[in-house]
Amino acid sequence: MDFFEHQEVARKKTRLLIFYFILAILGIIASVYFLVVGILFFLEPEEGGQLVLWDPSILFFSAVGTGGVVFLASTFKTLQLSGGGEVVARELGGREVDINTTHFHERRLLNLVEEMAIASGVPVPTVFVMDSEDSINAFAAGRTPGDAVVGVTRGCMTLLTRDELQGVIAHEFSHILNGDMRLNMRLMGLLFGILFLALIGEIILRNAFRGNLSSNRKEGAGLALIMLVAGAGLLIIGYVGSFFAGLIKASVSRQREFLADASAVQFTRNPDGIAGALLKIGGLHSGSQVSHPMARDASHLFFGSALSSSVFATHPPLPERIARLLPHWRGEFRETSLRPISEKSEPAATRQSTQSGARVFPPSLPGLFLNDAGAESPLRSDGAFESLSSLHPEHIALGKEIHENLPRHWLEACRSHAGAQSMIFALLLAQDEELRHSELMRLQRETDEATCFLVVQLFNEVNAIHSAVKIGLIDLALPALRHLSPAEYGRFKAIIQHLIESDESIDLFEFMLLQVITRHLDSHFERRGPERIRFTRVAPLRDQAGILLSTLAAMSHPADESAVKAAFAGAVRHLSEDGAVRISFKTGDQCGLDRIRDALADFAGASPMVKKRLLEACSLSVMADDGVSSREAELIRAVADAIGCPIPPFVRTAKLV
Repeated sequence: MDFFEHQEVARKKTRLLIFYFILAILGIIASVYFLVVGILFFLEPEEGGQLVLWDPSILFFSAVGTGGVVFLASTFKTLQLSGGGEVVARELGGREVDINTTHFHERRLLNLVEEMAIASGVPVPTVFVMDSEDSINAFAAGRTPGDAVVGVTRGCMTLLTRDELQGVIAHEFSHILNGDMRLNMRLMGLLFGILFLALIGEIILRNAFRGNLSSNRKEGAGLALIMLVAGAGLLIIGYVGSFFAGLIKASVSRQREFLADASAVQFTRNPDGIAGALLKIGGLHSGSQVSHPMARDASHLFFGSALSSSVFATHPPLPERIARLLPHWRGEFRETSLRPISEKSEPAATRQSTQSGARVFPPSLPGLFLNDAGAESPLRSDGAFESLSSLHPEHIALGKEIHENLPRHWLEACRSHAGAQSMIFALLLAQDEELRHSELMRLQRETDEATCFLVVQLFNEVNAIHSAVKIGLIDLALPALRHLSPAEYGRFKAIIQHLIESDESIDLFEFMLLQVITRHLDSHFERRGPERIRFTRVAPLRDQAGILLSTLAAMSHPADESAVKAAFAGAVRHLSEDGAVRISFKTGDQCGLDRIRDALADFAGASPMVKKRLLEACSLSVMADDGVSSREAELIRAVADAIGCPIPPFVRTAKLV
C-alpha cells in the first residue's frame, strides 16, 4: 500500500464528488421548480384550468433561490468544520479523554492511539469517547493530521480486546494516512447544503400544523394548507437530496473501507484483530448503529455502518468484509456480551503495556540510544525508499517499543501544559555549550527558574536518544500544546523561534523540527485548512528543489565537494525524470533558512505524487554512500512532515542505533 498513491486517488475523487454534487443540485432545482409551479397554480389557477409546466421566469428564480440556499448552507457547514475533527467529535456527542487518565479502558485506548501515531509519524490525535453509545463503532475526522481526532463509542472501548481495538484504531489511521479524512470532511460540508431543504421542510410542516390547530379562521386555515403543501414538498425534495447524498457517500466510501481493513491487517499483521471486532459487531444487538441524530450526516466517517438503512449503504455488508479478512469463515457471528473487558481478563503482556511509563529505558536498549561511540548504523537505500510510503508491522512494533519504554516522568511532562513546553525546549536546545548557555539565559528571562531547571534536566536526559524517539516525543506533546491559550501559544512560539534562530550556526535537524511543530500547531490555533494543490509538476518548483537537495547533499558529505555534487546529481536525475526538468545546484549563501522555509512552504502546495518524488530525491541526496544514517533518515521525515505528508520511521531493513 502506497500512501501517496492513495492520497492522489482521494484527491482525484473530489472531481467525482463535484460531478455528483452538481447532478444533485440540478435534480433539486427541477423539483423546486415543479413545486413552485404547483403552488402558484393552486393559488391562482390559469384560465381554462390547465397547468402551465414551462415558465422560464419561475425556473430562473427557482434556480437562483435553490442554488443560493444550498451554497450558503454548504458554506456555513464548511466554515463550521474549519475547527477540525474536534468539531465533528463534539457534534456527535463525544467527550474528550483526559490524556492523564488512569481509567483502565481509557488508558488502554490512549496508549494504542499514541503507539500508532509514533509508528506512522503523525501527531497524536485527540481522542474522544461517545459515552451514550453501547454499540461498537469508531471514526477519524479532521482536515489535516495536525487537527485529526479519533473517536470511539463506549462499546468499542470497553467490549473489545486490546488486539481487536488495535485493529479498529489501525483502520482509522489508514483513513488519516490515505487522505480519506480530508475528503470525508469536504463531503460533510457539501452534503449539508443539499440536505438543508429537507430541514426547512420539517420546520415549515411543524409550523403549519401549529397554525392549523391554533386558528379557526378561513384565512388561517388556507395559509396553513399552503404551508403544509410547501413543507411536504420541500421534505420530498429533501429525499431527492438524500438520494444523491447516499449515492455520493456510497460511491466514495465503500471501496475505501475494504482498503482500510486490508491496511489494518498489513499494519498489525493480525487479521484476527479487526476481524474479531467485526464479528463482535455482528453478534451484538445494537451492532455498530449510532443513535445520535448527527450520525446520519457523518455516517461515512464510521468504522461500521452507523445507520440501520441499507439503501446506498456507506459500508460494504459485514459478512463480505469478514470473508475478505478470514477466507475460511463459515458465516457465524460471535455472541457478544455487554460485560466490559476487565484488566484481569487481558493477557499479562497487555496488562503491562497498559500501564504506560512503568519502566525506563535499559541502558543497552537497541535502536533507541546511540552506541557508546556515538556512531549510527546506516540504512540501506532500498529500505529507506520503502519506508517513505508504507506502514508495516515493524513500525507498529517500534511505536509500541518506544511508548512502553519511555520514562514515566517524560510521559507526564508531555501530558501537561508546562511539561510539554519544557520538553520541546529541551529537544531544541543547541548542542554547542556556549550557544546553549545563551539560549538558557534567554529562556530564564522569558519563563522562570523552575522551568529553566526542568528544561536542563530533560535536555541532559533526551540529548543522547535516537532522533526517532525525539520525533515521537514531539508527537506525544502536541495534544497538550493544543490546549494552550492563544496568548500562551504566542509566547511559546516566540521562544522556540529564538532557540532556533539565536545564532547563525543552526542545526538543520532542529530547524526542521521547528517547522513540524509550528505547522501542526498553527493549523490548530489559526484554523488553517489543508494546503491548496498549486503544483502538479516538478517544473515550477525547480528552484525550491535545488535549495533542498543542495542543502541535504552538503549536510551529508561536508568534507568532500565532489561527493556533494555527485549526490546532488543523482537526486536531480530522479526528481527531474531523467533531465526533463533542469535543476541547478545552489551554493551555501543561496540556501539560507528563509529560503529553505519558503521552499518547504511551496512544496506543501504540491500534489502527493510530486511530494513523493521529492522525498525519494531527498533520500538519494544523502545516500550516495549507499546508506542513510538514522539522523539523516529522521531529517527526511522532518522534511516530509514540514510539507504536509508525515511518513513512518525508517526501520524496514536495519536497526537504528
